[in-house]
Amino acid sequence: MEKHEAVQYIKEVAAQKILTKEEAVAAYDEGAGTGAGNDIVLTKKLGIAEILYYIGGGIVFLGIAILVEQNWSTLSFPTRLIATLGAAIGAYIIGFIFSREEKFETIGSAFYLISALVLPIGLYVIFDNAGFDTASAGVQSFISGIALALFLLSYVVQRKNIFTLFSIIFGTWFFFALTNFMVGSNPLFDWNFFEYRVLVVGLSYLLIGYAFSKTEKAPLSGFLYSFGILGFLGAALALGGWSPSQNVFWELIFPGLALATLFVSVYLKAKSFLTFGALFLMGYILKITAEYFTSGLGWPLSLVLAGLMLIAVGYLYVFLRKKYSLA
Repeated sequence: MEKHEAVQYIKEVAAQKILTKEEAVAAYDEGAGTGAGNDIVLTKKLGIAEILYYIGGGIVFLGIAILVEQNWSTLSFPTRLIATLGAAIGAYIIGFIFSREEKFETIGSAFYLISALVLPIGLYVIFDNAGFDTASAGVQSFISGIALALFLLSYVVQRKNIFTLFSIIFGTWFFFALTNFMVGSNPLFDWNFFEYRVLVVGLSYLLIGYAFSKTEKAPLSGFLYSFGILGFLGAALALGGWSPSQNVFWELIFPGLALATLFVSVYLKAKSFLTFGALFLMGYILKITAEYFTSGLGWPLSLVLAGLMLIAVGYLYVFLRKKYSLA
């Protein structure tokens, strides 16, 4: 159906009083929600005011962090605690007050953002004053675990996407910190342990994003798809290594993963899959070319072939994007 036909049909339905305005809007929202893979932002489409709220929240966080860092030696422990943990608690309370009114909900989310960003600093202040090494994996596990527990509890109580988002962020931090703490300097885990963990996290993001895509958390799917596919393909490419220490298994399997990503983008209607799949496939072609064909008469020919393959990938990207409306 063309756009003008759809508009005319809506006018006819409205004239016949078949559908109320509220029902039409609800149907539109439901339909838009099924295409949540199209990299939607955290909330409904943000206006300039809403964007400024979040930017303002980020600037407040930077101000607090810089204030504490620049005056660390001169500030007493109570002052540091009030400036960080106190600010986090205060911002959370203000966010709760604002979020009770629907028209102020975005302002409330901005204060929740401040609270989430400042909270870890406040916890660092407490552990530092207690004499712990705040750079250690054990302390980071405690800090991220506490932050994760608080925001999971907040989500259970209030069911807001901002709490879901930071639960995922703190959960990721907790996963890396805890695995670092458990493994330590064990030589058995020198085999690309970080890359494999990024691979797991990326895949987890993709699965969570897909699970969210058909629920009221659909606006988070775009964020999860983007960072998930970036982490997954980035880790898979890194696991391939570089000659003479390359991993043949990952070098052979990677082009299949990248091509699968391109075609999954059609099913999910996710532009991030298409974009990152094409970019990583291009990067893989250049990597293999430089890795295996840099010497001898095959180098000029390999550059020609690589260029043609990049053109083919670029064409496939444009074709899929236009054919399946992934713009």
